[in-house]
Amino acid sequence: MIRATERKKTLFLVSTTTQPCGVESFARHVAARWGELGLEAQRLPISGRVGDWAAIWRALGEVDALAINLPVVAWKKVVLTPLVALVMALLRGRGRILVLHEWADLDWRRRLVISAYALFAQRFVFSSPFVREGFAKGGVTRLLAARSVIAPIPSNIPPTEPDGPSPLANRIREARAEGRIVIGHFGSIYPKKQSDFVLDVAARLRDAGHPALCLFIGDFIKGVDRVEEEFRAKVEALGLSADCLVTGYVDGARALHALFAEVDCFLYRFPEGLTSRRGSVLACLQSGKPVIVNAPREADEFDHHRAYRRAIADGSLILLPHEADARIYAERLAQDERRSSRPLSPLYDQCWRDAAAAVAASLDIEPMGTAPIPAE
Repeated sequence: MIRATERKKTLFLVSTTTQPCGVESFARHVAARWGELGLEAQRLPISGRVGDWAAIWRALGEVDALAINLPVVAWKKVVLTPLVALVMALLRGRGRILVLHEWADLDWRRRLVISAYALFAQRFVFSSPFVREGFAKGGVTRLLAARSVIAPIPSNIPPTEPDGPSPLANRIREARAEGRIVIGHFGSIYPKKQSDFVLDVAARLRDAGHPALCLFIGDFIKGVDRVEEEFRAKVEALGLSADCLVTGYVDGARALHALFAEVDCFLYRFPEGLTSRRGSVLACLQSGKPVIVNAPREADEFDHHRAYRRAIADGSLILLPHEADARIYAERLAQDERRSSRPLSPLYDQCWRDAAAAVAASLDIEPMGTAPIPAE
């Protein structure tokens, strides 16, 4: 084990985007928290141009290790950059870490390219046991997964006071005043996340005499699939056109919390059940609102994640059976239509320190001033 004071800087590759995804936000946040562990970080923005390679080579001359978070944004533009950076780090004798946030949900072409990256990495940080398990099933990557740690994925949304009233918030309040249950869903909308399952639950509630408003705080993933068109078609088919709002991208924690405040309960149903990599679910819990979601397949999914364990213990995270259908969700929601909010989670800063410490552990660094994650 190497003391933090004996290390140089760690180089974090980040993108130039002004609307970072969850993976990108994690990279930036961990780099920002690096100093709290007695370490030094250097963030290098990359755009996918060949000129980035010279900048990476120069930066590697000043650091001890390289950390890359995957999957990166603007995939087609930067597909070669992580590989080039890893090869350069190998040539310069630097530590090489891949932080892998997704695996099974990725297109097979992305998994193939990331497998090539993985051959040049020394250590791996996974966002959850579920992601590591999927990575370990690959023929190329099976042996590599042993050189890894699990990092708790925090929420990217800091707890803060909400913005003042807005036209959208007022519209939601009017729906609540009419007696409708406001069901929230935060994060990107795409098929593999089963975001449209919320519509099925809303239809069940309506048919049972409990009208609901579906509030999707986020936007559709743009890609080869007709995600938005198919979603809108389902809304029409279920007769929910007047009961469904999609906000699009919302910029800023205060604006997000203003919308979170109008939600009665957040709802998710994932194909694999809830896994600890779902920072969007943690953001909902952190807002003080309850979340109903199907349970993970494995009982140890949250052993490394104190924030999720806390939410389960205090009852704000309601885990339904893994295969629960829309009827079961609707019945659970109808049991308590107006759930009281809880105080904002106090674990935001601690969770980010835990995440940074896990990445540091992959470098065999002994961070300064950190405490082990207690059992709860």
